[in-house]
Amino acid sequence: MSDYDAVLDLWRVSGFTIRPLTDTREGIERLLVRNPGLSIVALDGELLVGCALGSHDGRRGFLQHVAVSPASRGLGIATKIVDICLERFRALNLGWVHLDVVEGNDVAMSFWQRIGWGPRDELTRLSFCLLD
Repeated sequence: MSDYDAVLDLWRVSGFTIRPLTDTREGIERLLVRNPGLSIVALDGELLVGCALGSHDGRRGFLQHVAVSPASRGLGIATKIVDICLERFRALNLGWVHLDVVEGNDVAMSFWQRIGWGPRDELTRLSFCLLD
């Protein structure tokens, strides 16, 4: 949680939509408490340059908000972050790891496919908002 403000800044400069309930300090703290050791940050000295939120439901892992600062892209930081997260998911014996890519984010889609991730054509994500 000590990196929360720096992570929030990274998400903003990376173009992420900050969600009003889940991306609050309290929401992120809930995720970290329920999923210890699955979320990581990457530092260049004391400067936070990358992050990933990891969680699981006991059967599947989930990666969210994987980001690397624009100035640090292309250095393999995102790949290393993902590799570390996948090692930690494997240690929990999870069968699959899922993530969402925002429609039209061709840079992200290209990255994920380049490192071996692929779309699940048989699935469609549905959501229900619990906010007022």
